[in-house]
Amino acid sequence: MNSKERIIAALHNKPVDHLPFSPFLAYVWEYFPKEVQEAGQLEFHHAIGADPLWRGGICAAKAILPEGIERRTEQEGGREVTHVTTPVGSYRFAYARSGDGNTSFVIEHPLKTEADYKVRMWIEENTRYEPNPEAVAEHLAGKGSEGLTLAHLVPRCKSAYQDLVEFLVGTEELVYAQMDFPDTVRSLWEVMVENDLKAARISVESEFDYFFSFEDSSTQNYSPSQYDEFIGSEIGQWCKLLKGAGKHYVQHACGHVAALTERMRDHGVFAIESISPPPTGDLTIKNARAIVGDTMGIIGGIEPTQFLNLSEAELGPYVESVIDEGQGGPFLLANSDSCPPGVTVEKFRIAAEVARTYKA
Repeated sequence: MNSKERIIAALHNKPVDHLPFSPFLAYVWEYFPKEVQEAGQLEFHHAIGADPLWRGGICAAKAILPEGIERRTEQEGGREVTHVTTPVGSYRFAYARSGDGNTSFVIEHPLKTEADYKVRMWIEENTRYEPNPEAVAEHLAGKGSEGLTLAHLVPRCKSAYQDLVEFLVGTEELVYAQMDFPDTVRSLWEVMVENDLKAARISVESEFDYFFSFEDSSTQNYSPSQYDEFIGSEIGQWCKLLKGAGKHYVQHACGHVAALTERMRDHGVFAIESISPPPTGDLTIKNARAIVGDTMGIIGGIEPTQFLNLSEAELGPYVESVIDEGQGGPFLLANSDSCPPGVTVEKFRIAAEVARTYKA
């Protein structure tokens, strides 16, 4: 079997020549030796004997923002501040850089007042969506030529409510806003959901069969009932649309998902990606399998801190135990979520070797 055939078979609980190992390289990639980076991620998969699973990074639909928007970015101390000006008002947001983590994070969200929500409403109401064939062709001619692509279903790369939680408002402030001006918040959310469906209808017409969102699902950010009302309701629409076209939706869920996994299955999610045992998550692979049986795929299992801290001698038996727990339904071995800097190329090679030689 080639990598694409192997991954698809594993996700559909069909026989495979060996279990796929599909590493998640976010964050760790920039810490690999220069010669590894220069060779590229596809060659890295070849070198360690892994099966490429391209998580997001490409969307078959693109958002065309309305005319009249101006963006200005400037440095304020250690912060990168962006000012967004529209014909109906303006807002600002800021990011800071983590030198240790080699990543940026939001330290000031854009939507802070009811007036800010109305500015964002104008942007959403006047955004249109078009097919993105050039980006699709570029991806498939490059690293996407092998393995399986989980294409982003919508350009915002996640559900509307998760976008509010994560980027536009923030967890705590969104709760306050839903109490202080609930109609304004709901109106914006509804327009964002409608836009996502416009984009999803374009994506489903593309040559991709498997779709993805970086949902970062976790009850550390919202309650299960909020998930049902604002996130599951939207994702359920996505899954219905995809199912009608014979296509599939995979959800990135890297946090505390013990109370959400059954909900995801019931909303139509085909597979959950980056599921992680404690301490990163709150659900072991064994317990996840007990919840969903063979009705939903599980991608992940190698907990990030274990991947980092276990010795090479300890890693092999640990990976075998993860695979044991994943048995009984669709399963794809991976390191769960973004990989901490410091995990070596050799550790990825060990995980791939265990997957290739595993005997149930």
